[in-house]
Amino acid sequence: MDTLSPEKLYYYHNLLTMIMIFVWLIFSFIGFKIQNKQLIKNISYGLIGFSIIQEILDYFNRIFLDELYTISFVSDLPLQFCSIGYYFSLLGIIMAVSYKKYNKKFEQFIFDCAYVLGFGGALQAMITVDFTGINNMIGVFVLNWQHSIIILNVLWLIFAYKKRFNLKGVFNAFIFMNVLIIPIGIINYLLDANYMFLCSPPKANSPFLIGQWPTYLIVLEFICFAYILILFLPFKLLNKK
Repeated sequence: MDTLSPEKLYYYHNLLTMIMIFVWLIFSFIGFKIQNKQLIKNISYGLIGFSIIQEILDYFNRIFLDELYTISFVSDLPLQFCSIGYYFSLLGIIMAVSYKKYNKKFEQFIFDCAYVLGFGGALQAMITVDFTGINNMIGVFVLNWQHSIIILNVLWLIFAYKKRFNLKGVFNAFIFMNVLIIPIGIINYLLDANYMFLCSPPKANSPFLIGQWPTYLIVLEFICFAYILILFLPFKLLNKK
């Protein structure tokens, strides 16, 4: 598959982002308006299928289609925040649509983390996109979908299944993200990797990345907690209303 120039990568990514924003709005409206539970389930099955197909397409492209890419344990394990948020958002829909009754606290925890990682990490990654390892058209699509599908799934959980983010979720998500640092840090040490960008900042033009290691990590701790509190505000205002 043909390699794209940096200009083309940005063009197609931004174009797809505009399309996905439109998709977010449509699914939010549909989830809010639909009262038919079976139809909601059918759409949920579609989102689950699309999420799984995207993940398969991503690795198929890395292994077989992108001639410039070399897959490895150092860079291709699903251990970034966005990857974890992706699986959490998918798991959230699976639990919501399942006939099996899950522990409500666990289900809420999965939603809390997916919401924060979606509207925190994934949205930020779409705005300050990093094209490292992205060389062709399929790579652009799956890169965008890795982030935009998290938000799509979370919006569907909010509007179709009436999931809500609360103050307890603020602390649960923040603590979870910090606890993850320990096992991911050990994996980084063993593989000489940089998952969750714990060893060096991503190659993205973000105003939140201040200084080098470990300064940017310390600054991000404060920014992250403040940002999660901001994400809680819409639900706080909704509760008051």
